[in-house]
Amino acid sequence: MAPAFEPLDMAVLRLIAEEPRAGVREYARRLGVARATVQARVDKLQRMGVLISWRPQFDPAAMGYGGLAYVRLHLAQGRLEQTLDGLSRIPEVIEANAVAGDADLLCRVVAKDNAGLEEVLHQIIAVDGVERTSTEVVLSRRLMPRISPLIQKMHDELRR
Repeated sequence: MAPAFEPLDMAVLRLIAEEPRAGVREYARRLGVARATVQARVDKLQRMGVLISWRPQFDPAAMGYGGLAYVRLHLAQGRLEQTLDGLSRIPEVIEANAVAGDADLLCRVVAKDNAGLEEVLHQIIAVDGVERTSTEVVLSRRLMPRISPLIQKMHDELRR
């Protein structure tokens, strides 16, 4: 069952996505509603698991980690948790997702350069439970992670 959203929920989400540091008081001013109303919506969205974090986003490339790759991992049967524990010890593995399809996990990996990427791949292959990998090196990022267009679509659909 899909969660029940109202246009105000989407308007609040859009503001949070676009300007997370503006604060509840500013969101209320822009939306023309009471501060308590916006705070209630934020609390609701957090309870629903829609708004999961207020953490800032970082660009690894600006931190000297300009290499980016997606690594598909094929795992030994029944070793998922053990493998994830090992992967979590490699700082350059910044994301891991269980996937359906040819591979078991899809990891986003950063490195300073190609030599660094090779080193990280050797570390991944050495993790207990990893049987084999395949790697896609990112040449350039053409569309950064985003959520605002989806929020706008949901907002528009609610207003119909």
